[in-house]
Amino acid sequence: MKKAIYGALLLGSTLLLSACSSGPSEKDVKALLEAQMEQMSAMLGELGGESMSGMLKVEIHDVTLHSCEEERTDVYRCDVEVDATAPVVGRSVQRSEMLMAKSKDGWIQAQ
Repeated sequence: MKKAIYGALLLGSTLLLSACSSGPSEKDVKALLEAQMEQMSAMLGELGGESMSGMLKVEIHDVTLHSCEEERTDVYRCDVEVDATAPVVGRSVQRSEMLMAKSKDGWIQAQ
């Protein structure tokens, strides 16, 4: 009985602590990447017409956030894995680091 209570308390405190994290979520990272792809597609559409932007469209299937560490105030270095389909390359999973900053409008890519 005591083990069950301790287990429930541990699980509850873990969930509370993870909910308090102020770093970006997987949903935030995916939204940022999709916005960047839309912006790039729009620029290509202006240069080469709508058929070109459609041919070079990148589809993001899934984003996995492995870790995020605060580098400075409201700026996080995140280890991100992205499952996406791109022209020529096809579907692939790439893992890289992203630097993200919290702005008044949401999350943006930082430098």
